[in-house]
Amino acid sequence: MIHHDHVHRPPDGDPQPTAYALHGTLTLPGPLSETDLRKGVDAFLAELTRSLREQGCGLIGHIKGILEAGDKGHLFFSVTSFEQSTRFKGKLTGIAEKLDLTLNVIVYGVGSGRIEQLILEGLRKHLGEVAHDDQ
Repeated sequence: MIHHDHVHRPPDGDPQPTAYALHGTLTLPGPLSETDLRKGVDAFLAELTRSLREQGCGLIGHIKGILEAGDKGHLFFSVTSFEQSTRFKGKLTGIAEKLDLTLNVIVYGVGSGRIEQLILEGLRKHLGEVAHDDQ
């Protein structure tokens, strides 16, 4: 996993975006259906956006990700504002216990170290453990 803290203050004082990316294997607490995964992702993103706002985030560029389950399909998810509910695309069939997770975040006003901490805590609470891929 590679991440860089890109928060800068340009001469006009407006914060620059922080980009954060995560790729790894998500191990769920047990077998979950697509319905259960959607509920977990929705709870994770609701908590993440609330926590980012509390940490001083002024704007969400995007928070998007994909859960991939091989031949069982994939589930894409995204939010682009504090008030927006989670958008989903794709379909997963059957149940899953491990999924490949790719997550990309662009926000303003919060550093990548804090973003990573909030993401890992939120994933652990709402979906499961992530084993990071080193890139």
